[in-house]
Amino acid sequence: MERYPNINILLNLPESYIPKAEFVFRTFCYILRLNPKFIYGAHFEAAHIYYGPGPSRDYPVRIQFENETADFFEKRELYPLEKVNFCSFKNHHLPFLFSLGGPIFSFSTESCILRKDIVAGGFYFLTCWHEYILSNMGLPRGRVDFKESLQYRWDFSEVPVVDVYCQALTYAMQQTLPEFVRDTTWQETKRFAMSLSHDIDYWRFWDDSSIRKTAKYNLYTLYKRPLNALYKLAGHHLHKKYLYNHYRLLHKILQKEQDLKVKSTWFLMGSSSFEDPRQNYISDMAFREEIIDLLGQQDVGLHGSPESAYDLEVLRAELANLRELGFVVEGFRTHYLHFDYQKSFSNLETEGIKYDSTLGYWENIGFRAGISFPFYPFNIAENRPFRVLEIPLIVMDTSLYSTRAMDMGRNGAKLALRRLINVAGLYQSHLSLLWHNTTFDPVDYPGWGSLYWKTIRYALRKGGWITSLKDLYDEWVTLSY
Repeated sequence: MERYPNINILLNLPESYIPKAEFVFRTFCYILRLNPKFIYGAHFEAAHIYYGPGPSRDYPVRIQFENETADFFEKRELYPLEKVNFCSFKNHHLPFLFSLGGPIFSFSTESCILRKDIVAGGFYFLTCWHEYILSNMGLPRGRVDFKESLQYRWDFSEVPVVDVYCQALTYAMQQTLPEFVRDTTWQETKRFAMSLSHDIDYWRFWDDSSIRKTAKYNLYTLYKRPLNALYKLAGHHLHKKYLYNHYRLLHKILQKEQDLKVKSTWFLMGSSSFEDPRQNYISDMAFREEIIDLLGQQDVGLHGSPESAYDLEVLRAELANLRELGFVVEGFRTHYLHFDYQKSFSNLETEGIKYDSTLGYWENIGFRAGISFPFYPFNIAENRPFRVLEIPLIVMDTSLYSTRAMDMGRNGAKLALRRLINVAGLYQSHLSLLWHNTTFDPVDYPGWGSLYWKTIRYALRKGGWITSLKDLYDEWVTLSY
């Protein structure tokens, strides 16, 4: 980060808490395009930001810290909900943890006290601490339950709370350190970034067996849902049997992205032991040839089986299956979003995976770790950041339309996507978009494929850089090393 201004951060903290504070400050500084220089102790004349107990002198920016905060993270417990206080900032009603009541800022002539501990609160959200403690209480592994989250409880799932904490720090610096406030553009000129990806759960979904089973279901339910069932029967018979071709569909997606000058990441299954044989396409020789032909020059990541999120040997075997086809696999997302933050990132790090994009909710769009920007997750056991970049999963197509999730129509989904794009443009941040290849099917998901293309065009008009997760990773590592 030497091409960015050095900012001196004085940490007067217990030793065990220092790596946690550094982790959060680095995350903030990567977002703000600043190069953090850490100094330790009670006093440093040239410090720009001070974090610790009340100092003997003023610094340009001081962030509130209470001594018991460091002890809290050693005790491994949930933050008491009755101690959370809410304040409004930038039109967001935000939860603040480890903080004083009352206003967010206190200004004097030459200094600003940020009265909310955005560092400890940022650590709580960035580590998914709430999930971590609940998992230690014996909850079954698998998908995280959105309704157990603080985001659901306090209705801020679509607010990137850590991003806004960073905005609060920026506001404090505007008053006392204006020389450090700068635009956070992408690719030098773009206002925000949007990453695209496709999970290929099925290389060819509509085989003869699935067509027959679906036809039987629609015939059986004809009296209950006559119009819908007739539409599906006709559509499946004509489209799936005579017009549909999985290879042409995938080729068309690639071609349209190329025409729009955008890129995407393709997550392929690496297991051949799924119960549904259609998902075992990696072992089919004809499909392997198609995969190499279509995706040989694309960014391809592993769409790991649920077991691969927990079992290192399973992960290793599935990676080997993709690498056998000649792919340099650097990215990962697990199927069904099964993930254990501490265990899964540790395994990904062991296997040399460079980026993951699993941290999202299945039931809802939004910010599971409270952040839209890429960040390096934190290894709690070893008190250090992992060496895997997390590119948060923010929007998934099935979250929008599934009746078991948000159950949105296309118009509602379009408005939600445009709202998120507008927020990304306002904060010069990041939005990720996952669209399954099956969602482009015009019979079963009418209009959802066109929504994907409309969303991309809207983001382009708003000045976004739209690219693959790999390109986003490459951009971010220039900031973080």
